[in-house]
Amino acid sequence: MKCLFFLHIPKTAGTSFRKGANTYFGESRVCQDYGKFSPLTSPLIKKWGSGEVDGWSFYQDFNKEGYQFFTGHFHASKYIDIFDVGQMITFLRDPVDRIVSEYNHKVRHQGYKDSFESFYRSRENINRQLRLIGQSNWSQLGFIGFVESFEDSLLLLNKKFGINIPILRQNIASNEVVHSRGLTNEQLSELRALNAKEYEFYNCARTQFDWRLHLARDSARFTRGAATAWENGCLRGWAISEEETEAALLRVKYNGEVVAETKASEYSPIYKARGLGRRGFVGFSFDLTDIKDLSSIEVVVARTGQPLPILPSLTRLS
Repeated sequence: MKCLFFLHIPKTAGTSFRKGANTYFGESRVCQDYGKFSPLTSPLIKKWGSGEVDGWSFYQDFNKEGYQFFTGHFHASKYIDIFDVGQMITFLRDPVDRIVSEYNHKVRHQGYKDSFESFYRSRENINRQLRLIGQSNWSQLGFIGFVESFEDSLLLLNKKFGINIPILRQNIASNEVVHSRGLTNEQLSELRALNAKEYEFYNCARTQFDWRLHLARDSARFTRGAATAWENGCLRGWAISEEETEAALLRVKYNGEVVAETKASEYSPIYKARGLGRRGFVGFSFDLTDIKDLSSIEVVVARTGQPLPILPSLTRLS
């Protein structure tokens, strides 16, 4: 099988998942990038990170090592143009719960002394999950699971990739300094306002996960994709039905009524380079010149009714 790339967002059950992957694949088949100073980081990554090797040479050396699982704390953009994005996976967590958990971790293990307010107001901790994945990248990832549904996430992931990573419980926190249930209304309001973009992304990704779970229970296929551009009345995007080579049939609904239909079969060199599938023949376009309000449209998969996300940048143009 192709190597899986796990974007380990801090405090999203990633340690449990990584330990399970180590058990399944074997540590010699696992490559890690936790920063150049971390003892967990593999020698190949440290060599590449020093600037001595270009991306293509790194790709060749990586394949020679026979790795089957790659993980670490890194931005998706670091590797997304080197490896197939369809092999990239991650887990998300409610933004407030994740921030609280990371603060507690830094206080307990890294000697963090500043207040909780100082921590969550710092730029690096605002919309962090979204920034690590990338607003234009998240819909392309092969799989996004959720801490709040960890067992279902792992079941779906294993089924999708034909593997059997076990459920292990690691790095369980105790003696928390701050607890989500103990936050004041003022703190919660500020946290949600600061991380509004991440909550929009989180909820959109969660909707897709719930559809994936629903379709799996009905033995139906999930479709990855998104509407990504609105240009001169034309809505463009991409879609690919998992476990199927035929182009996905899509429909546009306006105020609940079907107004257009097409297959996601247009060629795009960008989608080909990203490894989205079907050799890049996954694009679609709808002529919606007469429709001015994008907030009233849906793009759905004809076979199942599954809605595709319309990325936030589009809704702001409507």
